Amino acid sequence: MSVDASAGAGSRSDAIATAFWAMIGALACWSLRGFEPNLLEEGIVVHIAQRLAEGEHLYQDVLIFTGPLPYELLALLFRVFGEEIAVARAAIAVTHGLATGATFWIARRAAAGSLSHAAAAMTAAAPLVLFPLFSIFFYTTLAFHLSLAAVAAAVAGISSRRAAFAAGALVAAVALCKQTVGASLAVTLGIALVFSVEGRERLRCVIAYSAGGLCVALLTLAGFAVTGGLDDLFFALVTLPTSFDEIYTSPYPNLWPPGELAPEIRASETFYFPYFLVLIEGLFVERKWWMLLLTQVLFAVPLAAILGAVLRPLLSRVPRAVWFHLALLVAWMSNLFPRTDWGHLVHVLPLAMTQLLLLGSTSGAPSRGRRALVGGVATLAIAVAAGGVWWSNALIRREADPNTFGERVPLRPVSLGLRGEPVTRVIRYLEERVEPGEAIFVARAEPLLYFATGTTNPTPYLGVIPGMQEEQQDVILEALERVRFVVMSDVDQPAMTYYRDVLPRVQAHLERFYHIPRSLLGGQVHWLVVLEKGRDRGPTAIDLVERSSSATAWTRNAEGIEAEADRFTDVLPTKYNRRPVGFYLDEGGGGLDYRLRIPEEPSVFQADVGLWVVSGAKDIYVHPERVRMRVSIDAGDGFKPLVSLPAMGPGSDFRRWNSMQAELSRFAGQDVTLRLELQPTDEPTIPRSIGYYASPRIALTPARGRP
Repeated sequence: MSVDASAGAGSRSDAIATAFWAMIGALACWSLRGFEPNLLEEGIVVHIAQRLAEGEHLYQDVLIFTGPLPYELLALLFRVFGEEIAVARAAIAVTHGLATGATFWIARRAAAGSLSHAAAAMTAAAPLVLFPLFSIFFYTTLAFHLSLAAVAAAVAGISSRRAAFAAGALVAAVALCKQTVGASLAVTLGIALVFSVEGRERLRCVIAYSAGGLCVALLTLAGFAVTGGLDDLFFALVTLPTSFDEIYTSPYPNLWPPGELAPEIRASETFYFPYFLVLIEGLFVERKWWMLLLTQVLFAVPLAAILGAVLRPLLSRVPRAVWFHLALLVAWMSNLFPRTDWGHLVHVLPLAMTQLLLLGSTSGAPSRGRRALVGGVATLAIAVAAGGVWWSNALIRREADPNTFGERVPLRPVSLGLRGEPVTRVIRYLEERVEPGEAIFVARAEPLLYFATGTTNPTPYLGVIPGMQEEQQDVILEALERVRFVVMSDVDQPAMTYYRDVLPRVQAHLERFYHIPRSLLGGQVHWLVVLEKGRDRGPTAIDLVERSSSATAWTRNAEGIEAEADRFTDVLPTKYNRRPVGFYLDEGGGGLDYRLRIPEEPSVFQADVGLWVVSGAKDIYVHPERVRMRVSIDAGDGFKPLVSLPAMGPGSDFRRWNSMQAELSRFAGQDVTLRLELQPTDEPTIPRSIGYYASPRIALTPARGRP
């Protein structure tokens, strides 16, 4: 590693080019300021920053398990410039410009020649080509920008202790955005400095580097100590994240055989596909070999870049700045483990592409032929980046909804799930009914809705935090006592969490007290709904969803003969505040039999039926048409019908759940068999298709139920 990292550095033309590329990067990011309101990633930072700007304290009044810098920075900007989305977008455009300039600066010191411009072009193009995460104020995006600045300072730190100090401080700032990346970068950059600085200066450089990080850490601890939040800081950043275990784990995709993804990621493969591929092909992407191959190739790029950098010294000596950038790439690879998906890969791809370009770095004056080759590669890379910018810009503007999310979030949605009515109708419904500053509860992963509707969050939580189940449930249940409206999305899936499993008492409370207003039912099936507090449906005495594993599954053939059937094992996530329970059918239908004892207190059977489609972990299931859902009870003298309801037939609304209920008081204290079944009315049902009931339960009569 003996090549001077400052080769080619310090010229006025370099300074002008650095400033030019910084401006190009900022403008590219700013060009997307009016697009894609991000409900989760940007919503988290915006919502917390607003709360901090209004006087709350991070980790004490609002809980998050990532570093404080993004939230405190945006809160400061909100205090100075006002609480506007444009403030957040402007800030991230500035930092992206700085990151783009840093990329060029690093590449020039890596003796990359004209490839430095290509590397800067790759970073500048990221907000458009890798839309949307680089154009939103997101803690991972801010960490990406700061990490490039840290590497630039570290390269300068080879000959300047002040720069080494700045590098350490910037690495600490990265850790205050994204702990894992900051910790990884502290190690990899430190190693690069140790092997790059020679003689007596090595120890002094490492001390300066460590001192920079230590100063930022001590200032942060002192700031939280002054406000009395030091224990809360430790809990949020250390104790809580270590309790997550395997909750957020998703594997790295297989790279062989080509065009075929492994079974363990097939259920969540949409999370691995490039964003624009999903945007063009649809949310339920049909498996085509070229799509799978493209996904594999993109996930292979960072590995190829690392391997190429390791093998590069076999050809010639390598400038030291190349190793510093490799340290950056390796540190960001930690962002892909244990959670690997497209959203995590996008922050690695620009670094991997730059690292591949740096393979053309030279330790001395290149030959004329090599200069021509490098110039050709640089021209091609810049042309590809420019073409990608042009294509993605046109696609974004073509696909974007002409309408925004309203006055407070004047952004045009682009993603398939955000366009049209799913979110805007929820915002409109709440704006028409809530008072300014009224508390609502956004239960899942859409905290931007607080900002969009001018409402407040009565809890410290911005979504599901798996590591503190009981405490979180207690706080939420207490808050729900004074909340009229809950916003609930159907985003349960294998790659995320199942709300009913993580917060079962909250789910039970929502099912008991909240309903979807009729004006929001019908029409197309929506993934986001408002739950409004209504009548008490009674406390649950027997949850038949929980009992489904012990129920007897059966089917009926065309001749009416019943036979025990296989248990339906796919997980059906919560839909419209109800938990579906599925069972297999034969030509004459099928169902589930529960052996149980009816409560001594007055009770009722309750369930919902008739929604036309539910998405399981393994497949999408469409309910059979022209069928009847019948609930019967056998108290020792054969099955007697309790309640029957047509589902998916004439007069039924298959775009929502339809409620059914039956009194059970006359069976109080008796051991019975309760049968939930589906019967075809006109045509036989298809063998191995499924039927389902939603949230079947036996509830105590509200007037006499427990509070």
